Amino acid sequence: MQALFVYVSCGESREIDVFSLDSRSGAISLRQRLLTSGSPVPMRAMPVQQRLYVGMRNDNALHAFAIKSDDGCLRSLGGVAAPGAPVYVYSAPASGVVFSSSYGDNNLSVFPLDVCGVPRAAQQTESGLPRAHAARVDQSGRWLLVPTLGADVIRIYRIGTAGRLVPNDPAVVAVKSGSGPRHPVFSADNRFVYCLNELNGCIDVFAFDAERGVLDLRQTISMMPPNFAGAPWAAELRLTGDGRFLYATDRRSSTIATLRVAKKTGKLALVGHTPTEETPRGMDVDPSGRWLVAAGQQSGALTVYAIDPVSGRLAAKGRQRTGKEPICVEIVAP
Repeated sequence: MQALFVYVSCGESREIDVFSLDSRSGAISLRQRLLTSGSPVPMRAMPVQQRLYVGMRNDNALHAFAIKSDDGCLRSLGGVAAPGAPVYVYSAPASGVVFSSSYGDNNLSVFPLDVCGVPRAAQQTESGLPRAHAARVDQSGRWLLVPTLGADVIRIYRIGTAGRLVPNDPAVVAVKSGSGPRHPVFSADNRFVYCLNELNGCIDVFAFDAERGVLDLRQTISMMPPNFAGAPWAAELRLTGDGRFLYATDRRSSTIATLRVAKKTGKLALVGHTPTEETPRGMDVDPSGRWLVAAGQQSGALTVYAIDPVSGRLAAKGRQRTGKEPICVEIVAP
């Protein structure tokens, strides 16, 4: 059996659950339940470095964990205080830093890593970022996007020497008022950016100029179920490794939207919706694009879905209980 490792941060019960996912059958089983000192919320795995970075909400801290190559279990390496409560973490291995955005404290911090991959004190903090919700590095490692939900703009930074951030020119791209930009992802070829908007339930598609760090809006498409009358509360956005399908979760309708990606233009077409766990805040797609795992913040459980290679549609294959308030999901292929 070739196992994948699935990590789920559980905020209320203060634990990280580690699961083994059979890459052939989709069977999933618990490997480790690691209790943490703080309330783990955002996570980001660095598979090559065998590290998992976790933001602790209550402690305002960023922690590093070593990933065991044989079974995926975690071992704490230590952590450092953060200038704000982390809501999203992302790594830039080439620059040797980890970025952490803080929604509650309206800032973005840059943490250098020591030789063991453990974060040191923040070397830079960008303040005045209203409801900063993510920090995503492009495929070249030269650019960083930071959606600020409270200002309806995406901030663009050039990543300089040792991870030092420099505002681009232009420094921001505005989205439609009231959209609430939340999570972006880059296409594998770095030509497009997809940004999930939390408040209007739409996905903006941008052409990306990787030489100048410029975003150009090409499409806006709703990811909400057609007959849903409630207000959107979009959460997570994930792209398959081959770039053919994009998945987005909405917490209020408790659904996962499947969208097909046009290779040449990057534009999206809605395929359909899959009912899922209650309040699906966290979700990830495995590197092969065969499996998707979604966790329900209110249900305290996760569901494994097989991804149809032709249509991208989802089929439930298994379910497991998690700790209380599962927030983030990361899948690692050893």
